[in-house]
Amino acid sequence: MAQLSARQTAVAALEIWRDNARFADSIISKLLAKSALSDSDRAFALELFYGVLRNLSLLDFWIGCLRPTTIDVDLRDLLRLGLYQLFCLKTPEHAAVNETVELARKGERAVINGVLRAAVRQREDLRSRASAQPLSTRYRACSTGRQWLAFHPH
Repeated sequence: MAQLSARQTAVAALEIWRDNARFADSIISKLLAKSALSDSDRAFALELFYGVLRNLSLLDFWIGCLRPTTIDVDLRDLLRLGLYQLFCLKTPEHAAVNETVELARKGERAVINGVLRAAVRQREDLRSRASAQPLSTRYRACSTGRQWLAFHPH
């Protein structure tokens, strides 16, 4: 089995979390225990995984603004990851978009590329629209880093 990158590890953890009623820390710990990631890549995988979980409502709100049609759950996870990198981590746009596109299956790459590039163009409008939402939607835990979601929402 090929070594997973930090982003691939985060996406795998999100998929397991979504499909199984297990604690988030258990999921990511098991994946990282099997990996040979460097310390910095392990930290990045943790930040991506927990950051997406902390900001699910906000990320899903933005996805709904950018793509109001129903989307596949795997595609949604990738969009969450890309948007988290763009808006919360402030990852350089080219890196966040290109690396997220590379994680997708070939048939999904154009959609992810289009949605994330639209997010970059509409950044201020998306932030403005989010600020008009209830606190439960717009609260950005990524600015405090204090909330660690350790349970499944079901």
